[in-house]
Amino acid sequence: MQAAAARLDYEPDPVARALRMRMSPFVGIVVPDITIPFFGIAVKAAQDVLEEAGYQVLIVNTHRDGLRERDALKTLLSSRAQGVLLATYGGYEPSLRLPHVFFANFAEAATAPRIALSNRDGIRALVDHLVGHGHERIAYVGGMPGNTSGSERLAAFSEAMAAAGLGARALTGLSDADWSVESSQRATTELLALDDPPTAFVAGSDNFALGTLKAIRTSGRRIPEDVALVAFQDPDRVGGILEPALTTLVSQEEELGAQAASLLLQGLSRSELLVSGIEVRLPARLVIRRSCGCE
Repeated sequence: MQAAAARLDYEPDPVARALRMRMSPFVGIVVPDITIPFFGIAVKAAQDVLEEAGYQVLIVNTHRDGLRERDALKTLLSSRAQGVLLATYGGYEPSLRLPHVFFANFAEAATAPRIALSNRDGIRALVDHLVGHGHERIAYVGGMPGNTSGSERLAAFSEAMAAAGLGARALTGLSDADWSVESSQRATTELLALDDPPTAFVAGSDNFALGTLKAIRTSGRRIPEDVALVAFQDPDRVGGILEPALTTLVSQEEELGAQAASLLLQGLSRSELLVSGIEVRLPARLVIRRSCGCE
């Protein structure tokens, strides 16, 4: 058997192998990158709710690959998963015949329930706070607009700058698709090298905040004396002990995961909920610290 597999260049499907080892009923949770703290926290909260309800949980990390996501969904469907929580990264197909709920990232045209952060309101609050400090040359460092978080936060930044009459002064540095500290550091470094560099930065995620912070320090600038910095999320929830303490939006990862799981459970008992187009947005709370210039 092994020799035949070698001749055919066969590679076993790790998802299918895991499913064979599990007893039903089970639910899948599909995420683009489990190493990002946001997804790790949300997934743990969702898993707790689902297991309390008697479901086993299979977590699939797609490595921000749409093809892997599509294959994972097909495997879950063929293995008779009861349902899926999906933070899509481009692999979703409208023909998916499996009860599912989107969380964090979703497909715009889909009618399945969805739950996400209030991305637009959060970014606007950060921009407005910096404008209140007198900043006009403000830069946004965020992810490529290929998913819900990236698209909505980028659009919200442009809208908030335009509403403040500063559209022409807005700058953007879009990092690589991996949303990593390193890619945001590169994007920030390029913005700081401009002839007329920004005086303030809005970081679109916790990783972006750390990358932007590193780039500012490497350039020899001081925060907030030379450059102000605010972030959409609190990196590893240590923003208060960074130096300087970081002004952030504190998001509700646990609530997001728990509510997504609850929506799926409701849908599994009343299937009409899974095609109702329900959308839930969770607000984030602005925590003001010293990195924006506040004392």
